[in-house]
Amino acid sequence: MRSRQGLVYRIFVATPTGEQPENGWPVVYHTDGNTSFPVLIAAVEGQSRNDRPAIVVGIGYPETSAAARRQRRTFDLTTLADPQWLKNKARPFADLKTGGCDQFRSFLVHELKPEIEQRFPINKDRQTLFGHSFGGLFTLHTFLTHPDCFQTYIASSPSLWWNAGSLIEQERKFRERFADQELKVRLLLTVGEEEHSPPDKRDRQKPPAFRMTTELGNAQQVSERLQEAGVQGMQVEFRELLDAHHGSAELPAAALGMKFALSVPPAVTD
Repeated sequence: MRSRQGLVYRIFVATPTGEQPENGWPVVYHTDGNTSFPVLIAAVEGQSRNDRPAIVVGIGYPETSAAARRQRRTFDLTTLADPQWLKNKARPFADLKTGGCDQFRSFLVHELKPEIEQRFPINKDRQTLFGHSFGGLFTLHTFLTHPDCFQTYIASSPSLWWNAGSLIEQERKFRERFADQELKVRLLLTVGEEEHSPPDKRDRQKPPAFRMTTELGNAQQVSERLQEAGVQGMQVEFRELLDAHHGSAELPAAALGMKFALSVPPAVTD
């Protein structure tokens, strides 16, 4: 699928099985479709013994080179990073273009979603966004800046360290914007135990900038502050995944996230 910006994406779609609900199918959109599509299919299928109870849509890239896909996902899923911070703290990304998350969100919401809704019967009140790592950063960024794009957000191991924790400032603005207001939206934050708890010997070898936390707050603290923000109708939950590190956390996060999104109708449809 070619975006209005001229960028080509590879879109993965798994259709449901079983009887179609009266109001249409729930739909799960997720980032990193090239690698995560089978994970999300399995997680969705895990919510029903015999059927796949939702449409799964993965957004990926046609490039066959892992390096080329890494360049594109880094741009699509990140906020604009300070060049000096990249050079000093995130050197592996210093030569990559960053800051395309708003353009990517626009493609997802204004181009891809209408195409999916034209091809399949979608329940527009049951739409979920899932992302892991940079995808989790993008998911949380979308929730904090444009929460009306989806009804449910699953941010798995969001890269809060990105750009010296600048996402925490977006969280503060979100709380100020919606304090004492009503916002019917759901958010699940998950982090592996080994990337959230105090660093063990192995984690100490990892540069501090790349742990899934920041001096300005970790995912649990973000969830607690959002829960205390006084936003009516909003549901925020946090789960630490036992014995999981950053690489292994996506599988249990997907299973837990799809249960959160699909096992019962979200409050927004009440």
